[in-house]
Amino acid sequence: MINHLIQSAVFTIAQIKELLPALGNERYIASLPVFSGSTVGMHVRHIIEFYQCLLLGIAKAEVDYDARKRDLQLESDTAFAIRNCEQLMSDLAGIQENPPLTLLTTQDLQNRKFAIQTCFHRELTYVIEHTIHHFAIIKMGCSIAFPDIIFPADFGVAFSTIKHKASVHSNVPASV
Repeated sequence: MINHLIQSAVFTIAQIKELLPALGNERYIASLPVFSGSTVGMHVRHIIEFYQCLLLGIAKAEVDYDARKRDLQLESDTAFAIRNCEQLMSDLAGIQENPPLTLLTTQDLQNRKFAIQTCFHRELTYVIEHTIHHFAIIKMGCSIAFPDIIFPADFGVAFSTIKHKASVHSNVPASV
């Protein structure tokens, strides 16, 4: 199971890595009205930092996505973001276990931390789905602001949705 999860995570990160050269730094940092003024770079930084938090969490046996660095270089420099993607892909490829983790999360405005027992597999599944959600947002914004950028058809579509669509279309009888 872990190999499939790792492959899915590496696949999603590779999609980011492939998109960034097409954007270039100018588009990467462009404030987009459809994003309420945020940028593609901010979304990519957010994605990368979720993976980084998870990987850092293995050593500490706890993960806290709220404690992201919010590294401005990640959201402004595509080459730096690509290097971080490559590092994530390498780090993920070396994981062969499913350690227990404690998820630290803040779910109120009082900044109270809640501790939830979880494991690496569960959190990696969450981060993959979270990444795909942000891909959909990125694709929507780029389609409006940068219509010349071509995305793979399944970019920003959950794996379960891709499988569902394939099964629905495979069960449709051919037109007479």
